[in-house]
Amino acid sequence: MSEHNDTEHKDQDELREQVRQLALAIPRGKVISYGALGKRCNPPISGYICGRIMGQILEGVPWWRIVAKDGTLPISKRGPHHALKQRDLLAEEGVEFDDDSKIQRRFFEDEQPTLF
Repeated sequence: MSEHNDTEHKDQDELREQVRQLALAIPRGKVISYGALGKRCNPPISGYICGRIMGQILEGVPWWRIVAKDGTLPISKRGPHHALKQRDLLAEEGVEFDDDSKIQRRFFEDEQPTLF
C-alpha cells in the first residue's frame, strides 16, 4: 500500500473516531443534527459525510440521538422499522415529537465548542 493510502486510511479512522466520540457525548434526552455534529469535528465535515460515517459506526454509539436539522428521522430511508425503533429509543429518554412527527426544538443540544 502506498504512503498516500496509509495516510488516507489513518485520516478516515481518526475522523470516524471523532464522530464516535462526539456522538457518545450527546446527553440522554437530547438530540443533535448531523450537520451540527459534523461542525464539531476538526476539520468540520458536512452533515452528509457525518451521516455516512454514522452508518458505519452504529454499534455502541447512541445513533438515535442524531437526527435531521428539521427534527425528522432520516434513518426512515433505510426502512420504516428503523425510524420506529429510533422514535421508541428517543421516547424512552423523554424526547417528545410535535404533531408533524418532528422532534420538538427544546430537545436539540445547543451548539457547543468542538471536543477536538
